[in-house]
Amino acid sequence: MTSGTPTTPCQQIVLVGLSGAGKSTVGAILARRLGWPLIDTDDLVAKRHGSTPAEIITSKGEPAFREIERAAVHEAAQQTPAVIATGGGAFQLPASRAALGERGLICYLDATPGEIARRLRAAPDASDRPLIAGDDPESRLQQLDAERRLAYSHADLWVPVQGMDPETAAARILHTWATEADRLRSLPLRLDRLGAARPSAVPEALVDTGQDRYPIWIGSGQLTRLPERLRMVGVTGRVFLISDTNVIEAHGMRIAQALDGAGIPGASYIVPAGEASKTLRVADELYRWLAEQRAERRDAILALGGGVIGDLAGYVAATYLRGMPLIQAPTSTLAMNDAAIGGKVAVDLPAGKNLVGAFHQPHAVIADTDTLRTFPRRSYTEGFGEVIKHALILDPPLLRDLERHAGSLAAGTPDPEVLASVFTRSARLKALVVSADPTERGLRAILNYGHTIAHGIEAAAGYGNDYLHGEAVAVGMMGAARIAVRLGLLDEEVLARQGDVLRAFGLPLSAPGVPANAILNAMRLDKKVVAGRLRFILLEDVGRPVVRDDVPEDLVAEVVRGLVASS
Repeated sequence: MTSGTPTTPCQQIVLVGLSGAGKSTVGAILARRLGWPLIDTDDLVAKRHGSTPAEIITSKGEPAFREIERAAVHEAAQQTPAVIATGGGAFQLPASRAALGERGLICYLDATPGEIARRLRAAPDASDRPLIAGDDPESRLQQLDAERRLAYSHADLWVPVQGMDPETAAARILHTWATEADRLRSLPLRLDRLGAARPSAVPEALVDTGQDRYPIWIGSGQLTRLPERLRMVGVTGRVFLISDTNVIEAHGMRIAQALDGAGIPGASYIVPAGEASKTLRVADELYRWLAEQRAERRDAILALGGGVIGDLAGYVAATYLRGMPLIQAPTSTLAMNDAAIGGKVAVDLPAGKNLVGAFHQPHAVIADTDTLRTFPRRSYTEGFGEVIKHALILDPPLLRDLERHAGSLAAGTPDPEVLASVFTRSARLKALVVSADPTERGLRAILNYGHTIAHGIEAAAGYGNDYLHGEAVAVGMMGAARIAVRLGLLDEEVLARQGDVLRAFGLPLSAPGVPANAILNAMRLDKKVVAGRLRFILLEDVGRPVVRDDVPEDLVAEVVRGLVASS
């Protein structure tokens, strides 16, 4: 079949993803709400052959099991109505993907290997999964994720289940099924893509909040493909480029040639480089410029630069004409892995950082790693503070990879594949969390690990060059880890390991000379203050963050003073 048009109404919901992602649990909720039968392909295999998948794999090997599983998948795919929960590897076979796509809305349940490993350890059938048996299930799950993600990514719907309860995941799927199933299943060449022997390339990551959905492209040469990317996300009007003096000098000509060559009209506005431009005064200048240009809501703002430009241009896009399309084109390590992803945009006030802002998701994030070559080493490495943060709170295998490749990554001469892998995994972690919690009402708070103290340091230091954001986050993470140790939550070994990896990237572990009282006063004005109490993200272990608002003030003061004491 060479058409994406469904032959029958959507009377199937198909769940795919790694073993332990919650397919059976979410599937049972969906089946109950719809009044449809639940078909678990693993149960179907056991019923037809008298042996569980684990027993078949152990006795006959995985290839033999896959052939048995293929028959079970095709049998399940013929039944309507039905909710179908597949085995973790079932979606790898092209014929199975095509069969499931004939009648079903295919939903990919995604979580980090660490999250899935914890679920599996707590499951009553934890020992019944031979493909992830052993002492290090997280590493095995990471390997399986790398092998299977490309196929999973061709599902109709991506469902970020990280920290999400099964009822919420089911509700998100049901909403899409009720409102978008026909459109998604009618996309051109959908069945051809599902049945292809090798799935076609997809964006490196995706953000899907349930209301906004956009791709994240990461890699070499992305800016030269800017016109193509703009068309892919539906930008048809003018493009208003906002950048700073440093970035435009290094990359402006390439951008201009790409846009002019594609016949895309627009204009540009360049602000001075640095945090001092992220103010309401500069935002007002941009409003006036857009008004002079007669910008319309169908036009787009292109934010080309680091975190300052992404925040500033994003804030303007969120507020001018009550919202304009935004394209984030991050050019720094920090922006590629953090600031450009998630839709948090803001400007600073004298009283504190990011105190005036909004949530405004971009239409796309286009991260060209070639731009990193023009950055000074300090500006390049400071962004790894956020990458390391993502690993510490969510991904122990990524932390091990950062430790293993710290020398080449920090020197700015990494293997391109290693750099792409690290950035892609880091961006996926950020995308996974913000998709599950787009307005920071729960899970997303963990992304503030280290930030409570870091924002205080930045404010006390005057948002200058003394401490760049990633450097302040590194110091803040050390402060948070010391608090966790003092509270008995964290082992000293993890504190030392965190310090070692930050040190390996040339990031500071303390902030000597910054006035402790100024840091503490700035922290009390931070957005993370709730009912007058500071909220801290602490670690119980790598990959196990917790939110605490009961940290004694005297302990906070003691730790902050220790961080700024002269060494």
